[in-house]
Amino acid sequence: MPRIRTVLMSLAMTAAAGTLAVTGASPAAATTVADGSTHLGVFQGCASLYSNKPGRAQIKNICSKRINATVSVDWAWDPDCIAINPGRILSVTWDSTAGKADYAYEC
Repeated sequence: MPRIRTVLMSLAMTAAAGTLAVTGASPAAATTVADGSTHLGVFQGCASLYSNKPGRAQIKNICSKRINATVSVDWAWDPDCIAINPGRILSVTWDSTAGKADYAYEC
């Protein structure tokens, strides 16, 4: 029963995030992966925050086109934009004293 609940919750969250994305909103969604950990992602167009640690984050391109993306670290400065091919995950890095990324976005 717990496995069915996990699958149903993931489907419900995906449907809700898709509905909000169509309306132009930027929802935050937590997704559970096979190893039981939770990834927090904020949807900003095609760029999705896949993993997040102080000084390093991974961005996933969730669309079928190549994008340029980065993450927001603080209001004054963000890492340079990187090109990400469809379905790929790439990392961006910065000084770890600046903390973790807030969200990923296209640039």
